[in-house]
Amino acid sequence: MEIYMFFQRIQYRLIFLFVLFVALILIFSGYTLLWSIRQQLETELGRKLTAVANAASVQLEETEVEYLLISPGPRIRSRLTDRLLRIQSVTGVKQIYLFDTDGTSLLDTDPAVTSNTPYFRLRFYRREMEALEAGESSYTILFEGIDGQPTMTGFSPVYLNGRVVAGIGVDGSVTFLEGVRRLRNRLYLIGLLGIGLAVILGLFMARSITTPVAKLARISRKIGRGDYSEPIPPLSRGEIRQLAQTMEEMRGSVLQRENDLKAMLAGVAHEIRNPLGGIELFTGLLLNDVNERSKAASHVRRIMKETAHLKQVVNSFLNFAKPQKPDKALYSVDTLIAESAAVLQPEIEKKSLNVLRTGAPRNLKVCADSGHMKQILINLLQNAVQATPEGGHIHIHGSEGKDGTVRIDIEDTGEGIPKDRQALIFTPFFTTRDTGTGLGLSIVKELVEINGGSLSLIRSNENGTCFRVEFPAEKEPENAAIQSQSFQNPKKPQGDSS
Repeated sequence: MEIYMFFQRIQYRLIFLFVLFVALILIFSGYTLLWSIRQQLETELGRKLTAVANAASVQLEETEVEYLLISPGPRIRSRLTDRLLRIQSVTGVKQIYLFDTDGTSLLDTDPAVTSNTPYFRLRFYRREMEALEAGESSYTILFEGIDGQPTMTGFSPVYLNGRVVAGIGVDGSVTFLEGVRRLRNRLYLIGLLGIGLAVILGLFMARSITTPVAKLARISRKIGRGDYSEPIPPLSRGEIRQLAQTMEEMRGSVLQRENDLKAMLAGVAHEIRNPLGGIELFTGLLLNDVNERSKAASHVRRIMKETAHLKQVVNSFLNFAKPQKPDKALYSVDTLIAESAAVLQPEIEKKSLNVLRTGAPRNLKVCADSGHMKQILINLLQNAVQATPEGGHIHIHGSEGKDGTVRIDIEDTGEGIPKDRQALIFTPFFTTRDTGTGLGLSIVKELVEINGGSLSLIRSNENGTCFRVEFPAEKEPENAAIQSQSFQNPKKPQGDSS
């Protein structure tokens, strides 16, 4: 599962594919180069060994060879062995030995090998022995011996009366053949360095692609949440740059449309609010002129109720279109929570809800605008009250994060928000209810953000929903006192909470 998640990231996939591609090239080219050089080196070493064997063969006179074959004495054996030892010393080979056609030792520079000792290894050199019988010099392939060292032997025929009667073998020394091992080790090292360099280059190349893509993804998520404030800078080159430019054009277009929409809403709201004030005034006067128990009074009160609702909608439009700039001060989180809950106490009691406030230390304070905090908390609490069934629970929890941030969580036990709608809840005019303008959470989110905080949906399922308001740790503004009584006799914010 971890490996699968590893390859889910495009950065790691690019690095893996690039390193794999480079590794395959290095392995193929390295193997081809090693094979080619090894062949050339084997040929060169074989020629050197056969040249040494030929030189040793020339040092043996036919009469001396005849004595060795008929009646070898210690004196002639010692004299001829000394010759071979001198050749061995000059050339640096490992071992020189003379053997008859049966593969039995006649002379050997290795003192551990006595006369008439059979060389069993010659049985494995059938091709080379056949070449000797034909009077041709030859050499074995390069291979690793029992001791793990590279081994190679050159052979030369020894003649007597024009007939091959013996052969001389020359084994290459470890030093003589060390070039092969060094070459192989160097190629291995080059391969490892190449793969390491490929990893570094792959990481650089992958980051050059994934870094701007990740930045685009981050900004896209912000745009998806309705935050168009961050411009998209020119990123990288080529297609990614074109994508960034296209997204920036899209962001600008959406932002322009949103600003146009806000301007239109503000204009419409102002045009409606002015006559609404007159309607509200005259219906109040009309109510005073009619009998309280008459049918006309009932109609007037209905007009006043609908006018108040329409005024609330208009104010929602205005709050969304032109939110007031924050006038920040320090406020006690515990006081804010308590007084916000008190505003909705009639609705809470009507549904017999259990409201639990926990976790907020008495010295925990938030730096924000008082009016904005009023709208934020009451709107979120009103949503929780509306979503929670009778007898349900609402949990309001204030706490301080590890980095000093101030968190306020509002959790209910309602049915939750469907997954396919969770991404749209902060979208203007989106609502899950049959009534309302769908601006409640949009306004709350904007108010939170202009106060330097963030609003997020922590979870929402069949067990309920939890929203979190989070503000950064801020110093107290200059000339600002701690406002603990700012919510005395608060009124509900104007605007729906959907």
